[in-house]
Amino acid sequence: MHAHSIIANNLPAETFEGLALGSRIAGLKAFDNGSWKPWLMCLAYGTTTPIGQAIGLATRKLYDPASQTGLLMVGIMNAISSGLLLFAGLVELLAEDFLSDESYIVLTGKRRFQACGAVAAGGFGMALIGAWVCFFFYL
Repeated sequence: MHAHSIIANNLPAETFEGLALGSRIAGLKAFDNGSWKPWLMCLAYGTTTPIGQAIGLATRKLYDPASQTGLLMVGIMNAISSGLLLFAGLVELLAEDFLSDESYIVLTGKRRFQACGAVAAGGFGMALIGAWVCFFFYL
């Protein structure tokens, strides 16, 4: 796998995830006015992924990815990260947005339909980015 394809695929995803997380953190009422905690949380989120990518790119030559150990390691790490991402996306974010008591007040009728359409359009857009990366970098 080429390093530039990883960066090209993750750059838009991390940008939009960072924007979404920042808007969610900004909307929390758990912090006092002037608190540094929301800013530190945004900074931590925004820096952990690039640091992890840099570590991965630096260590990618240390093992044979086609070996049994390499395949097992990649498979386990992919399973863990995809499970965490699915949990965070479906349970923590979407459930709160569509199943909370407040959502039934705010999202009624056409607005609920538009919100569902926006979620579907976001998923479709990310699928297009993935297809674009595969088409241009792997073919």
